[in-house]
Formats: sequence, C-alpha cells, structure tokens
Amino acid sequence: MEFDFMIIGGGTAGTVMASRLSENHKCRVILVEAGDDISPGAVPADVQDAFPASSLNPNYFWKDLAAKSADGAPPAPYPQARVMGGGSSINGMFALRGVPSDYARWADAGAGNFSWDTVLPYFRKVESDRDRVGISDGPHPISRTPKAQWPAFVRAMEQAARRAGLPFIDDINEQPGDGFFSMPVALDADTRVTSAGSYLSAEVRARPNLEILPNTQVTRLRMMGDAVSGVDAVRDDGTTIQLNARHVIVSAGGIYSPTILLRSGIGPAEELTTLGIPVSVDLPGVGRNLQNHPYMFFALTLPRGKRIEADLRRFAVAGLRASSRVQGCPAGDLFAFVIGRVSGESFGPDFALVGTALYAPKSRGFVKLSSADPRVNPDINFRFMSDPADPERMIRAARLTEHLLRDPSVATQYNEAFLLPGALSMKQFNRPGFAGKALAMAAGLAAGSPGPIRRTIFGRAFKSGKAAVFAGGGRQILDEELLSSICPMGHPVGTCSMGNADDPMAVVDNEFRVHGASNLFVVDASVMPVITSANTNLPTLMLAEVAAERIAARWCRL
Repeated sequence: MEFDFMIIGGGTAGTVMASRLSENHKCRVILVEAGDDISPGAVPADVQDAFPASSLNPNYFWKDLAAKSADGAPPAPYPQARVMGGGSSINGMFALRGVPSDYARWADAGAGNFSWDTVLPYFRKVESDRDRVGISDGPHPISRTPKAQWPAFVRAMEQAARRAGLPFIDDINEQPGDGFFSMPVALDADTRVTSAGSYLSAEVRARPNLEILPNTQVTRLRMMGDAVSGVDAVRDDGTTIQLNARHVIVSAGGIYSPTILLRSGIGPAEELTTLGIPVSVDLPGVGRNLQNHPYMFFALTLPRGKRIEADLRRFAVAGLRASSRVQGCPAGDLFAFVIGRVSGESFGPDFALVGTALYAPKSRGFVKLSSADPRVNPDINFRFMSDPADPERMIRAARLTEHLLRDPSVATQYNEAFLLPGALSMKQFNRPGFAGKALAMAAGLAAGSPGPIRRTIFGRAFKSGKAAVFAGGGRQILDEELLSSICPMGHPVGTCSMGNADDPMAVVDNEFRVHGASNLFVVDASVMPVITSANTNLPTLMLAEVAAERIAARWCRL
C-alpha cells in the first residue's frame, strides 16, 4: 500500500502529526516508530509514574549513544528516547512555553510568522491546564505542585527570591516574566502525561486510515530525483522492509532527524561524498546549528520535617527565571529549578536538587556521520561555551542559585549543599536491581548520620569534595569549577533549522518542507532555528500542531 503520509518517529511531534493528519479520513497515514509502542490500557508503570522512573529504563533508549559537551571533552553517554511518545515518555515532565522573544527570534531567522500572539492559540490548543479555568481544554493535561506541598527550603527560596527582586508568578506560562513559580508539569493527578497518551487514544488508533508500525527503524529514505519514493527499514527481528508514501515527514528528533537525512544523501555534499553516500540534495545546514541547554546541580541533604512528603512522587517542584542583562542577550535567559525528590526509592525525599541552566545559549554544535552504516551512531558535539557570551551568563546563573542557597533563611532549611560534577544527576542517585537497593539503604543511613560524618560520606560519594554550603561553614566555589560541572539537557534542537531558501544553513521552509525536495518534511525540535528559553517538550507540541495544520491544508486530499 502507498500511504499519503508516512511519519518517521513516534515521539512528541510524530504522535501529534499522526493524530491530526489522520483526522481527514481520505488521508492514509502510517506512523513508523523504532522503539516499542505504548498503547492505551497497557502503559508500563514506570512510564505512568509521577517520578520519572522511565528515564532509568535502558529499554526506552537508543543504545550506546554518546555526545561531547564541549570541544576537547570526552564523549559521555547521552540518552535519547526510543519509544512511543519519545521524550515525553521519559523526561522530567516540565511544561514550559518559553518567552515571547524566543518566537520573535524564530521569525528573525526566517521561519515566518511565529510571534507570541501567533503561537499562543496553539499552546492553548495543546494544553488542558488543571489550574486554569476557561482558557485551555486541549488533550495534554498540565498541573503544578501547590505551595503547601513544597519542602521548607523551597518556600524559603521563594522569599529570598522576592528579596532579590524576583517576585512570585502565579502562572509562568501565561505571565512569562522573571520570577519564582510553581513548576508546570505534564501530570494528571499522579500520572505522567505523554504525547502518545494525549494524541494516540484508543479512538484515534481505531481509525481505518491510520496504521502504527512500532519496532521498525528507518535506515534510509529512497530518493528519485528531488522526491522521496519511500523508505528502507529494519524490524527488531532483523527483517528488512520497504514502505512507500506520497509524502514523508521525518519526526525523529534533534539527533536522529538529521542523521536520517544525512544517510539518505541530504546534507553537506563534501562530507557525504567522503563517506561514499550519493548526494541527493546538497544542504550544508543538515546537522549544523545544534543547540541545547547546559545545566549543573547542587545536591542538598534535608533534615526530617523539612522534606517533601514521603508519598508525594513529584520531581520538578518550582522554578526561577531571571535575566543576565548581558548586552545582546535576551531577557529571561537564566533559569533555576528545584527537584523535590531525587529517587523513587524510600531515600528519595532525604535529598533535593537545585539545578541551574543557561536557557538562551548562543553556542552551536553539530551532528555528523562517522559512517554510512545505520548501525553506527552519529558524532555529536554540543560545543558548550564556545560562544564568548555564554560562560559569563552560565556563571551568573550559577551564582544566583548559590546566592539563594546561602541566604540565611534558606540555609537553615537544609543540612548542606554539594556542587555535583558534570554528570547525569539521576544516575548519581539511582541504580538498577540489587545495586539500586543497596544504594538506597546506604543513602538513607548516611542521610541520618551526624554532620561531619554525613559531609564526608557525601563529599566522596558525589566526588565533589567539601560541601559548598552548610550551617557555620562552606567553601568558595571558583568560576572554573562551576563551568566544569555543566552537562547537556535532553533538549537538542536546530539541526534541521527552519529558514529562507537563500540561507545556506536553513533546511526546511516555513511549511516544514525540506529545501530542494518536493515531498519531504521535517517536523520536530530539530527545525527550531533558535532554542526556546524553556524545556522543549511543550514548544515541540505547539510546533507540531502548527505543522499539522499547514501541511493538512495544502497536501491532504479533500
């Protein structure tokens, strides 16, 4: 069968595209996902969990993917989702829209009309915000942790932020300014909300014009001149298949969308030729313009009575947006966030994390192929801090967090704060199987130890040396130490950037069609010309709603 639309990737964007395009019963749609399906009534417990336990399940990720955080840095594991729902099935569930200047910069980059007033109706089309009345009734629930359930140190941080000129904001999505706020998250009561659950309901899956093909990795687009005739793919059992479609939409994310294009001969001609890949479309921008949010963590040990409630499995609790005021940089470029529990195990509430990030970085990296073999992962380098504007702002963000933690009213609400080394924080607090149970027991015992013993244990366990802050003590943290503690968030964007045809780095136009190809589209975070000042899940849902409307209006059969 030849389909009208083939969507490659059942992640955040792909599920939206499959749902919206199949609303027209005359359009035959197939959704191809490399990982497992997650269907209604059969959602695994770790995906449903309000604590992001699914982020610890290796079955939901591409194997052995690694990335460099900066030039000269060694490659480190970089998890990317390989499961229906993509990042929405494994992420920390932050549900932030960003700020108006994000979308103005998209327009400045040649993406067309993406003003705040333009995108706002699409955000509201996505959202079903449980804390708003009469504003949004979309398929994607969002909620917040009430102040009454915040740990004591978070309430103290809010007051310290007020004293620093950063007021409390009731709804950071409707009032996108600088201030402290309760974090909006993709949770419905105590259940994770995924794009698969929101957009691929049982009713949607029952449509006769929609087919869902999981456990099938697309290895190459088959090109005939400037058109895609179909794809080559391999099933998990090793079976190779071919699929045909009139239009192909690549929605494989900021890393794998450019990878698929490059393997298919769409990208920088010289690099492709060197790898022996025939060039179909010479597009120098494929895989370039890679952006991500660099972040770092302070880990806090908490005394009894000042922790998050033991039965509350909330991860992200509160956030802080601020402006660096560095010349030439947008407002709202600094970000901090509070993690209320660090593990789903019993010791989880004994600790907390306060993260710091640069949310409007200027540095750009790349995704490149090292081999034409689809079994070989791409080379990834985020090149953090390569733009001279970024190190100063990253340090300002970290110093703002440090200032709040050192505030006397805040410091009395926790035992000590440790600066964590640059690594995935979830992995430092969680291990699978027996090792995880042993870690949980040891962490719980150590958390209740006397101060000097506790600081020694955790200083060694975190490989961070002496505690940065504790009652009656602490140490100076050097700028170099802060910069060496950053690592990449799971927010890769920009590698198939949207822009005008005369821009050599642009990959798609403002209708999401690949420049130089007649029936090929890319719809996911990779088309963002500039990263949003927010976690990218909610902006990607918005983007997919825009894309579905534009593509359906022009290319769906009437």
